[in-house]
Amino acid sequence: MELVYTKNQLQTTIIYGETFASQIKSASFESRHLFLITNQRYYDLFSEKLIQLFDDKQELDWYICKNDSHCNNMNELESLLAFLADFDQQQKFLFLGVGNEGVVQLTNFLHETSVLTSDCWLLPLSIQSLSRSLIDEVQIELKNRPVLKSLMLADKILYDRTLTTDHGDGKLVDFLVFIRCGLVCSHDFLRMLFKNYSDATRLNQQSFNGMLDEMIRYYEKDGHIIDQFGQLFEQGFLETANGHLLSSHMKRFLGCLLQLLWSQEVNQFPFHYKNFIIWLIRLGFPVAFPEQILVSDYVEGVLKCVERGGRAALLKEVGELDSIQKPNTEDLLVTVEKYKTILKEIRG
Repeated sequence: MELVYTKNQLQTTIIYGETFASQIKSASFESRHLFLITNQRYYDLFSEKLIQLFDDKQELDWYICKNDSHCNNMNELESLLAFLADFDQQQKFLFLGVGNEGVVQLTNFLHETSVLTSDCWLLPLSIQSLSRSLIDEVQIELKNRPVLKSLMLADKILYDRTLTTDHGDGKLVDFLVFIRCGLVCSHDFLRMLFKNYSDATRLNQQSFNGMLDEMIRYYEKDGHIIDQFGQLFEQGFLETANGHLLSSHMKRFLGCLLQLLWSQEVNQFPFHYKNFIIWLIRLGFPVAFPEQILVSDYVEGVLKCVERGGRAALLKEVGELDSIQKPNTEDLLVTVEKYKTILKEIRG
C-alpha cells in the first residue's frame, strides 16, 4: 500500500504491506551514492540481505550507530559528519536510515542540514521507529535532552514487516504506541486493543498490520501529542538518583501510566484504571514503581522539568484532549501515591 502523508504542509510517501525488496525493484537510483545509516544490531541481522538487493556496481557505504534508541545525539552526529567529510561532495547521495527511532531522526537531521545533495528514505524496523518517522520534528540530543531540531519529513518511509523482530520486549514497546493512540485519540480504539489483545499469548501471536492505517491516521492528526504523551513524567525519572534502575522504555511506559492517572485525578473522568493496569500486567508489562525511587524525589524531578518549560497533555477523558498543562506539586504527589496504592491493591 502507498499513501501520501501530510503534516504541517510537509509531505512524505509511506509504503507498507509489501517487502522492501519489491519496493525497490521499481526504484531508480541513477548515479546516486547509497549511504546507509543503521544500528549495530540491525547491521548484523540484515546487512547481507540488504546488500544483495542493490546492484553490485552501486556505490554503497554504511555508518553503524550504537543500539541505543537515543543515538540521535551530538557525539554520533559529529562522528557521522567526520565519516562523510572524506566523500566527494559533488556526488548525489541517497541517505537510507535503517533501524530504530534514534537512527531515523539522525538520518533525517543529516539530510536536512548537510551541504551534500541528497534524498532521504527511511526503513524503520519497529512500530516505535515507524511512529517516530511520522513526526515532522527531528532532534539531536545532548545528555538525553534535545539541543538541535529541524522540521522535516523524509522523502519516503518504507515499512517492511518481514524485517522486523517483533517479539518479547520489542513487541511490548511497539504495542505501547497503539496504547498511546487510544489514550490520546480514541477510547473505542483502546477498547479494540483490550478485546483483540487480551493476554500475552494473543499479543505475541497476532500481527499489528491491521492497525497501521488507523495509527498513521491518528499520527497525521495528533502525532506530536501522541509522541510526547508520557514524556514529561518520563523525564522526571532522569532527574532522580535511582532513575537508572529503569530502562529508557520503562521510563516512557511508566510516564504514560502516570500521565493518564494524573489526568483522571485532575478531571475526575470515569475510567477503570485498575482494570487497565491488570490488563497491562497480563500482557507482560512491568508496572512496578521502584521502591528505591522516593516519591518526593521523583515529584521534585518532574517539577525541575516543568521549570525548564516542560508541559503535559491533560486529558478531558480517554481519547479526548483537554489542554496542555504544568502539573503542580500537590497533584503529582497524589497521583504517584495513588498509583502505588493501586499496585498494592492488585497484588492483594
